[in-house]
Amino acid sequence: MARTDVFFTDRKTESSYNMLDKLEHVFTELGLDKVIQSGNKVMIKTHMGLHGNTNHLRPVYVSKLVDLVKSAGGIPFVSDTCSLGYGNARPYGGRTTAPEYLARAIKNGFSQGTLGAPIVIADGYWGCDTHNVSIDGKHIKSVPIPAALLDCDVVLVLTHSKFHHTGLASTLKNLGVGLVGKGGKLAVHCPTGIEIEADKCLGSDCSKCIDVCPTRCITITDTVSIDWDHCKQCGHCASICSGVVKAGAIKMTWSGKDMGERIVENALGVVNSIGSEKFYYFNLAIDISDMCDCVCYGAPLLMHDVGIFGSTDPVAIDHATREAMTEMHPNRDSPAVEKLNELLTKSDVFFDHGVSIGLGTKDYELKLLKR
Repeated sequence: MARTDVFFTDRKTESSYNMLDKLEHVFTELGLDKVIQSGNKVMIKTHMGLHGNTNHLRPVYVSKLVDLVKSAGGIPFVSDTCSLGYGNARPYGGRTTAPEYLARAIKNGFSQGTLGAPIVIADGYWGCDTHNVSIDGKHIKSVPIPAALLDCDVVLVLTHSKFHHTGLASTLKNLGVGLVGKGGKLAVHCPTGIEIEADKCLGSDCSKCIDVCPTRCITITDTVSIDWDHCKQCGHCASICSGVVKAGAIKMTWSGKDMGERIVENALGVVNSIGSEKFYYFNLAIDISDMCDCVCYGAPLLMHDVGIFGSTDPVAIDHATREAMTEMHPNRDSPAVEKLNELLTKSDVFFDHGVSIGLGTKDYELKLLKR
């Protein structure tokens, strides 16, 4: 069996071969100029950052892929999903509903005007417009897939490769957290799900949780109950009850238990939903810090930019990215430099579990692209 190819082009640039040219080079080596057919619906999955975060991918990388998809005859749209829970006090909001996310994305320079394609929040207004896909995971048996993904002919997963407390935050996390509905995000962050302490409920005089429940599966009399058959595990009620009202009758406990394995299992559900052959992955290992793009600040960088990776295998591309980062000289001025080796080592869980469940391989050939 042939080894998986992972294409790589480094960060060295010149006027006639800049980073956008290099992104196109990877696109072409992946064969996407031929794979994408006239009229194909092409999702460009990315993350548009949070207000105050200046490390997220620049919109120009997304617009470059939009142009390439159009040139191949495809119909592109740019996409992400809502974040877990409901409500956000940050300036310009967060990402807990589609309009909130879209309004904030504009502040970071992402709009149909700047990208050349519409932005679609893939899991709808509430983050609950999903279809469940069954898997036989160690932790997860069902993955809520955003409805917009189900109509795609090709999916380009454009990822900013950096770190997170679980290790490498790259393609696998972009799939396993970024391309699932809120119930999938809850399964990663809060394995115990939505919890009720009914005696703490403030009763019908409050009822604020009902207003934000997408399925109206909550009943309040002198206490609270949830119809679990209709609950989407979105965390909206817990955000309001514990975060706003401060009653604590409904809560979600953020434990991070087995988080890496859960992310990878979600990712398996995502690629299985429409077929792994429809997915193509791009890792931009630039502006690398120890924090995700979901925080509201740009953390100091841990190392110099590495370059751009491309593959059809989510495990292989992330493993190759981690290996290249391991060879980089760290930025000794970064406050997080002392935990860099730990973050690099922690990443093994993604690759090992990904291989064990058949999501991808660590047996790949790294192909260096030059002009």
